Amino acid sequence: MERELELETVERLLAGAGAGSGGAVVFEGPAGIGKSSLLAAARTAAARARVLSARGGELERELPFGIVRQLLESAVVACDPERRASLLAGAAALAKPVLFAADPEAGAEPSFSALHGLYWLTVNLADAQPLLVAVDDAHWADVASLRWLIYLARRLAGVPLALVLAARPAEPGPVQELLDELLVIPEVAVLQPGGLSEQAIGTLAAQLLAAEPDPGFVTACRRATGGNPFLLRELFGEIHRRGIAPDRENAGLASQLSSQGVGRAVRARLRRLPPGCTALARAVAVLGDLAEPGLAAQLAGLDDDAAARAADALAEAVIFEPGRRLAFVHPLVRSSVYSELSSHERARHHGRAARLLTGAGEATDRIAVHLLVTHPGGDAETVSTLRQAAKGASNRGVPEVAVTYLRRALAEPPPPELEPVLVHELGRAALSAGELRMAIEQLRRATRDLADGRRRAEAANALGSALFLARRPGEAMTDLTAVIDELPESEREQGLRLQATRWVAVRGSVTVWRRLQAAGERFVVTSSTPRTVGERLQVAVAAYDAARTGTAWQARELAMQAFAGGRLLEDPGPESGGFWIVPTVLLLAHADDDGARVSTAVIEWAKQHGSLPTFSMAAQMRAYVCLRRGALAEAEADATSALEHTGLSGIPPYGRMALADVLLARGEPTQAAEVLAQDGSGPAAAGHIRYLQTRARLWVASGRPGEALEDLIACGRLEREWDIHTPAFSTWRADAAPLLASLGRHDEARALAREELERCTAFGAPGPLGASLRTLGLIEQGSSGIRLLEQAVAHLRRSPARIEYALALLELGAATRRAGQRADAREPLREALELARACGAGAIAVRAHDELIAAGARPRRDPTESRSNLTASELRVARMGAEGMTNREIAQALFLTENTIETHLRSVFRKLDIRSRSQLARAL
Repeated sequence: MERELELETVERLLAGAGAGSGGAVVFEGPAGIGKSSLLAAARTAAARARVLSARGGELERELPFGIVRQLLESAVVACDPERRASLLAGAAALAKPVLFAADPEAGAEPSFSALHGLYWLTVNLADAQPLLVAVDDAHWADVASLRWLIYLARRLAGVPLALVLAARPAEPGPVQELLDELLVIPEVAVLQPGGLSEQAIGTLAAQLLAAEPDPGFVTACRRATGGNPFLLRELFGEIHRRGIAPDRENAGLASQLSSQGVGRAVRARLRRLPPGCTALARAVAVLGDLAEPGLAAQLAGLDDDAAARAADALAEAVIFEPGRRLAFVHPLVRSSVYSELSSHERARHHGRAARLLTGAGEATDRIAVHLLVTHPGGDAETVSTLRQAAKGASNRGVPEVAVTYLRRALAEPPPPELEPVLVHELGRAALSAGELRMAIEQLRRATRDLADGRRRAEAANALGSALFLARRPGEAMTDLTAVIDELPESEREQGLRLQATRWVAVRGSVTVWRRLQAAGERFVVTSSTPRTVGERLQVAVAAYDAARTGTAWQARELAMQAFAGGRLLEDPGPESGGFWIVPTVLLLAHADDDGARVSTAVIEWAKQHGSLPTFSMAAQMRAYVCLRRGALAEAEADATSALEHTGLSGIPPYGRMALADVLLARGEPTQAAEVLAQDGSGPAAAGHIRYLQTRARLWVASGRPGEALEDLIACGRLEREWDIHTPAFSTWRADAAPLLASLGRHDEARALAREELERCTAFGAPGPLGASLRTLGLIEQGSSGIRLLEQAVAHLRRSPARIEYALALLELGAATRRAGQRADAREPLREALELARACGAGAIAVRAHDELIAAGARPRRDPTESRSNLTASELRVARMGAEGMTNREIAQALFLTENTIETHLRSVFRKLDIRSRSQLARAL
């Protein structure tokens, strides 16, 4: 009654899903307002769609992906092997650990991979038939399922799926935060059904009481219930049972009966039923809705026949749903029955339920939710079950649930010899869940109390990661050094791993880093070829030091040794901070070909494992490599897509810097300023040097040389603090020298430019060397300056640094023109113009164009005219399409939706004036 708007919204939603356009609606309101009835109406209306239904429950809130498993398990697990294989194809394979029993020894996948896989599994299901996904009582959903619902709701465009949820306003906490996040998604319609009007209440009363109610009686009923449909039904049921007439004289009874509440009414009905009914109702309240009848009967202490008779009686009393497996008619009824149990009775019933489920061979996580409610009693089996359930939760990518299980297991408590092991497992789960304070506390305990030296080292490794993420380098230095010093020589491998973790953890503080430099490393690598993970990580650290104080060749060689042909990707993998030393060093060493290959390999790993943070970080690094190679469109595409997602903590924001440099190269300083407004690196970290140089270039482009010089001088200060003797982190002197010269400080400019040339010559990377020669050529001027610029062009011609090469050609042509050799100036200027156009570097192209005109040439084309009017993202999608990838494969590779890919390709076809994918390769 009076739900026309809600029902029309559902009809539009289902029609959209049938036409291939997804959408979502959430019905929000208090208990009893009619949300479940609206979901039932949606299921009935979805005649042409496949319906997937789930319902949250108070008991199941700690069941990992409980709602998701209700929705998808039957659709996937029960189908034939061929169909299942097609459903789990591509990125959907990442959903397997959620829906199938995970290998207890398998490492936990990041929780994002599960969301990514479940999304594509749902898309695959919707390919066969439009879907209605209906979730009731979403306020009782588990956190992992809510995260998936949010992920799904944001990506419904172009998917034939209607998402309909019902939820009450939840209590403050993580569930309410996630519900709030869901409700503010622009594509999600939020409707709040109101109480029934007096006219509707009168109609309802006439139906249920078989008598026309007096208006005064109706008014009293509305005042007593607020028009809440469920409360009205309860009220009218009680009036009917008592034989009260709905007239004006009995209006006062409405408020009296309503004030008794649902609980009293339910208890009164139970008292009138046979004795076994109360026992069965309590058993179902403990086991949860849709309890298995045999288990419910055992828990109630009834035989099957007695339980069946009790269930029928409970259905007749409107306590159980009629004609279904055991389930209450409403959560409020279940709550009223459950609340009658004392704390001791609840614990005893849940303990017995756990034992019955164990005997029935139920999954450990379904048993564990009951053990959470029991009182601690030092039971070893309880500890074992909770520990197994925690491992399963971690393997499903839900570490926060593992934390809950392990904390309860420790409270049991476990046997003394097992307690440090559980503390270690709790610390690792807390670290995965991002609960850093708890992780540090528990891992510190484990590091102190574990008897086994190897396990103690593993705990210390995790502790180092937690302290790194919490930005507590001093504590990391102290804690890890103590463990390293205690390790026997036989645990050299663990020692090497710990040293790498310590090295990463202390990089946030130059003071602590200097302490580490002074102390040195206990375990060293003497072999020329690293063979173990620990040795590879230690060689990676040595590669970083070579980039800081040695040569580009040394740094590159050591980094590739550490990468070991991709074995570093397997262990420790990109989820470890130590892994990222290698791609960082390749960037610092200007080993751009190797850097591109390694970054691409990491992006492939991220795609296979569904790790969005890894994808984001690798794409940012590849963006910087593309920038230096002059592939500005590719750099922009990588950087833009990476910055849409969260990267890894503690690593400089390479994507942000690359995108700002791209925009500056195009002559768009305002947009570059917006990109640089958010800086992700700490101002005292070595990685901040590169950010400062990028910001200084922005100041120059914005006509603020004073601020630029301040940032560049700060680069030098940070270099001295971090003991950096190479141009790996920054070529700030090459930028500062021309600024000093423009201010008339020629001696300082010349000294700085020569110092830069010396550093770059010693380092050996052609890109920085060419840039330093270009800078000194500008400072020296005259014939000696031209000779230096010619050397710069010669060095950069053999280098992949295309932007630097274009700049060197431009400055050589400009200097030659200023020397009066206009004809000789034209060729380098033409080459600079063409190269800048090819790269998309509009700012350089405009300067080269103006210089050509000054040199007497007449260039015909607009200097900023692009060879393509495709955006960076369109160009990347078009190239992937030209390689034969399907829209779905492209979407999965880029962590986008098919709808986004289709939009890009439609634009590409229009701009390139083509009609099919077969024409893409030639058009590009």
